[in-house]
Amino acid sequence: MAVPSGGNPRLRPEFRGEFYGMTSPARPKLRRDTQETRDHLLDTVERLLARQGPTFTLPDLAREAGVGSSTVYRHFDSVHEAHREFFLRATDRLVARLAHAARDADTGIERFEAVCGAWVEAAMNWASAGRHMRSAEGIVERVRRREPAVWALAQVLEGVLSDLISAKMILDQDLEYAVLIWVTIFDERVIFDLRETMKWSASKSGQYLGRSVLRALGGPYSA
Repeated sequence: MAVPSGGNPRLRPEFRGEFYGMTSPARPKLRRDTQETRDHLLDTVERLLARQGPTFTLPDLAREAGVGSSTVYRHFDSVHEAHREFFLRATDRLVARLAHAARDADTGIERFEAVCGAWVEAAMNWASAGRHMRSAEGIVERVRRREPAVWALAQVLEGVLSDLISAKMILDQDLEYAVLIWVTIFDERVIFDLRETMKWSASKSGQYLGRSVLRALGGPYSA
């Protein structure tokens, strides 16, 4: 499948490009052993967030991870930085997964459905922890200042939405608004409720949430 590239007049200039090859900006490479330690710590952050929310300290993190406090402090200056690094890793992985799902689909609606399914499957793995990571900033605000992980996610979503508009599957509209609606509907807290409280599968959740996005944006389920 050919990857759509620049030139779509609906997109703001900063969003023209190869959407489905998008990844979050590369970070400095760490030594293998250092990266393994960091991943272990971030896995522990996820476990602690899921179990008790953001109330733990860096010494708590060290104890839970089975490492010395000095090891934790080499990686994170504060517990807030540990929270942020967990969020960035989760979003980086989500962007890569969504971009891959979009590349493998042939039509606009198939791309949309594939991205919705991949999003829910990924989020169900970390929604218990991710629902505690709330920013005081809005999504559009973070995209406009190009916060790397959020901006990369918006790139992928705008590409899929642009294809839906071209195929007349949704109304021609402001893509910045459309991304905001999509991200809002796919909130981690919603996905957590669908999995934990309502006991829905990833497949059912992705289907229903996707329909809600299309309905909100004037698509085939808008009636």
